[in-house]
Amino acid sequence: MLRKRAAVFAALTAVGVAALTACGGAAETAAGKPADGGAVSNVAFVTGSAQDNNAPKDTGDFAAPGTAAAQQWVELDAGTAGKLNPVVLNGKGFTLYRFDKDTANPPASNCDGDCAKKWPPVTVKQGGKVFINGIDQNDVGFLQRQDGSMQVTIKGWALYRFNADQQPGQTKGQGVDGTWFGVTPDGEKAQEAQNATDPSGVDYQSGTAKDNNADLNAGDFYKGSRSDDAAMKWVQLTRASANGLNPIVRDGAGFTLYRFDKDTANPSRSNCNGDCAKTWPPVLVKPGSRVFVNGVPASKVGVVARDDGSRQLTIGGWPIYRFSKDTAAGQTNGQGVGGTWFAVSPAGAKVQGKGGAKPSAPASTAPSSAGNGGGNDQLGNGSAIIDSGKNFAEPDGSVGVSGPGCQNVSVPSLAVSIKLDGGPVKLWKGKDCTGESKIITESVPDLAAIGFDKQVASIRFGDK
Repeated sequence: MLRKRAAVFAALTAVGVAALTACGGAAETAAGKPADGGAVSNVAFVTGSAQDNNAPKDTGDFAAPGTAAAQQWVELDAGTAGKLNPVVLNGKGFTLYRFDKDTANPPASNCDGDCAKKWPPVTVKQGGKVFINGIDQNDVGFLQRQDGSMQVTIKGWALYRFNADQQPGQTKGQGVDGTWFGVTPDGEKAQEAQNATDPSGVDYQSGTAKDNNADLNAGDFYKGSRSDDAAMKWVQLTRASANGLNPIVRDGAGFTLYRFDKDTANPSRSNCNGDCAKTWPPVLVKPGSRVFVNGVPASKVGVVARDDGSRQLTIGGWPIYRFSKDTAAGQTNGQGVGGTWFAVSPAGAKVQGKGGAKPSAPASTAPSSAGNGGGNDQLGNGSAIIDSGKNFAEPDGSVGVSGPGCQNVSVPSLAVSIKLDGGPVKLWKGKDCTGESKIITESVPDLAAIGFDKQVASIRFGDK
């Protein structure tokens, strides 16, 4: 019997196929980034939070540190804690730290014995998973500790909790002995961010709108025009992920924010006006507006005057926008539109990858003629979980596969439903992407509805 779906839901950029089989059966490896400190890693990377991905309760970050249940998964979440912004938190909201006496190149921990009791290392078991939300998967690795356990690293720096932090959001470990500091999403030492008002009269504050007691009927939650005073009362910029894009910036209501290639960052200028601005509403502020930065450095945020005299927020100099066709939090329908619109990163860069709506309904499909599997048919690169029951149930387990290119499925006869992260992808009834095929753009709760029940032998992802 295959392992449960949560253990194989992997955005595996380095390895094409992840098949976890029963004890005694042949098993292909499910690997994320290879371990960078001597540990042999078959850990699955999952985009988004543990809660978003329905991780079992009382496991991972919600279990007692050091227990077997705690080893099942860890979450790395970008955000704020106290005055620290940006800083990495675990799934329960506890601050994660780095130690100056460790080394990042090569990755090594020098905190053992009594030190490790005071500063519990962030560890995960072989076959476990790491949920990444606003953290670049390429920056995450592992090292093997003296006791044989596998510790998670960011940019080579080993991660720890502090046992004196008794509540989520506490930062009592910051600066201890001049060697312990909260860790940023880039592996640097977290710094205290000071609230400030810029020359345009916009007030920058660390944390979320809720943390700062903002009016939650206004700002990003306001239902009227984005140019109304109530809408401009506050904006939240959160470093996060959405629909496989990671890290990106979302507003306080969870909507993806975008940048436009026809704008300029130096000098900052918006070239989206008129009908363009109706489709792509600019993120507007006014004197007295508050901007809550949650995992996004305030130093990257600015304001630019638009042609109509209104003021628009920028990240890294790039004006930022919402997309009118994103109708629910977590959607990324604007990704790649016209080859010029992209989700914006916390530094202002455009985020590459396939967008689309967050899967929530039966897949739309497009027929495709049989062939030899050549070409990518404008396919997306992501990952998929093939479940043995309808509606993503797993009575007999699951198999995970990921791109790029064509990937064979280890047990085609168990394919009853498929959960897609990214896409579109092409399903094939023959190995090596041969035989009858069909393109799907969303998750499929019942493969029988499209004629592929227990017949998915291979999947083609995009080639890049």
